[in-house]
Amino acid sequence: MTEKKLLDSKPYETNGKVQILTDEIETLPIQSETFNFKPKSKEKKWIGVTLLVIILAITFGSLKFLQNQKSSTKATSESYLPNILSVEAIPIKLVNSYSVSQSYTGIVEAKRTSEVGFEQSGLLTSILVEEGEKVAKGEAIAQLDTSQIRAQKAVLRAQKERALATLKELQRGPRQEVIAATRASLAQEQARLQELQRGPRQEVIAATRASLAQEQARLQELQRGPRQEVIAATRASLAQEQARLQELETGTRSEDIEAARSALLDLDEQVELAQLREKRREELYKEGAISQEQLDEASTETDTLNARLERARSELEKLETGTRIEQIEAQKARVRQVQSQLDELIAGTRIEQIEAQKARVRQVQSQLDELIAGTRIEQIEAQRARVRQAQSQLDELIAGTRIEQIEAQKAEVKRFEAQISEIDVVLRKSVLYAPFSGTISVRHLDEGVVVNAAQAVVRLVEDGERKVRVGVPPTQASRLRVGSLQKVRVREKTYSAKVLSILPEVDSMTRTRSVILELPQAIAPGTVVRLELNNTENVTGYWLPTSALVWGERGLLACFALVSPQKSDLDLPLGTYQTEKRMVEVLHTEGDRSLVRGVLKPGDLVVTTGTNQLVPGQFVKSEVRTQKSN
Repeated sequence: MTEKKLLDSKPYETNGKVQILTDEIETLPIQSETFNFKPKSKEKKWIGVTLLVIILAITFGSLKFLQNQKSSTKATSESYLPNILSVEAIPIKLVNSYSVSQSYTGIVEAKRTSEVGFEQSGLLTSILVEEGEKVAKGEAIAQLDTSQIRAQKAVLRAQKERALATLKELQRGPRQEVIAATRASLAQEQARLQELQRGPRQEVIAATRASLAQEQARLQELQRGPRQEVIAATRASLAQEQARLQELETGTRSEDIEAARSALLDLDEQVELAQLREKRREELYKEGAISQEQLDEASTETDTLNARLERARSELEKLETGTRIEQIEAQKARVRQVQSQLDELIAGTRIEQIEAQKARVRQVQSQLDELIAGTRIEQIEAQRARVRQAQSQLDELIAGTRIEQIEAQKAEVKRFEAQISEIDVVLRKSVLYAPFSGTISVRHLDEGVVVNAAQAVVRLVEDGERKVRVGVPPTQASRLRVGSLQKVRVREKTYSAKVLSILPEVDSMTRTRSVILELPQAIAPGTVVRLELNNTENVTGYWLPTSALVWGERGLLACFALVSPQKSDLDLPLGTYQTEKRMVEVLHTEGDRSLVRGVLKPGDLVVTTGTNQLVPGQFVKSEVRTQKSN
């Protein structure tokens, strides 16, 4: 009865676990009691009390354990919630393209830059500009020495005047004086012919006999040897040459120098007077008071006096310099020559001299024999030919000047005019003019230098608009259009430049095509500029701050997206999210932001700061900010 009551009794139920433990505890004693022994009623009573105490103790312990477990869970939840981090996040937007700005370097150039020089060589006498000075088109820059060219022009002008005078004479026809002179020459030649036909005159034969006697006497004198008077004269000549040598070795006398200076001053005054006369005649010629010929006479006189002045100056410099070694050596040579002649006279006549004199005697004897024999037919025929020639000249003069002679003389005049025109061209090219308006950038030479043809004197840079030459890849160059406006940056300023041309060839070194742009502003040549070009790439992705990227698995990049928390028995504050790592691929980086694609979708919240403190699944509180549109 007691056992049945004990088995039928139910303990205090707190929860299912306690119930299970109680059933297990009740079952074990009953089984042990059933199978091992059968106690007496008194013992059964104590056993029941004991079991009841044990059951109460276990029930109280279970209740205490459950209470402590609940308190522990609540304490844990309360201690975890204050560690929720605050982060910043942005909602991401899907973009289908992005723009890339690329810059290419170029150098500012002037539209025209010229190394200006003369077309001919010469002495540079003056430069009329300085570096940094502005010049206008056609303005004189430099000048060459033209004195020699002007002298040549004066000579040519004189020759032209002479040719013109001859032309006028030919056009007027031969003068009566010339005809008379030609008639006289013809009569002379005819008389000579008659003389040859009559034979030699006795006077000519007598003169030839006298010449023969003279040569024979000279031969006899050589055979007898030199006379004492000749030897004495030679000695005197030797003494004179030796004295001259001594004078040269002693040097120039001061009296000679003073005389040369006086002559130089006199010529200098004459030159000044001639220049004044030439200047006055130029004024008179401009007024029409005198002829060109009178002006040319004054100019020629000035040139002649200038030449004499130069010679006098040269003689004075020679005297002031002193006797040159060459003069002394030449005088020594003359002394040796006279000494040799004296030695030769003292030594006696040489066989060669006697033989030469004998040859001259035989020559004169032959002439005498020819005269005695009479005139030869050949001489008469030759004289007849000269008579015919003189007659032809006389007939030509009487008939007048031929058209061919006049034309030939006109051609001669034109030749001199062409030479004078050529000299004028040379004179014009002796002055260097600015080919265009600009600024003198560099002055290469100074006065006094002999300039070669095509040698640069100054560098001229054109003012006004500038151009820029930029090397651009062919793909970018094909997108540009001639006439379009592009942005170029010069230091901190941006200018609008017009595309003038795109060169067709690709540079073999840089593999770029040259683009020529026009700058309206006057920027200094040589300035470095940058051409900025925007290129749009069609690609789908999301713009994220670079600070939002973290390293993921296998060296890849990732970002933290915010998702709603999973089901939890925690009491989370409002606005709490849980982090989730998303793998991404970086497509383009621009400044502090990157274009990525990956396991993302539009509107996702992505953490932008503090990513190094986050782990997947972490609870965070987010401050959502709006992403700037691009």
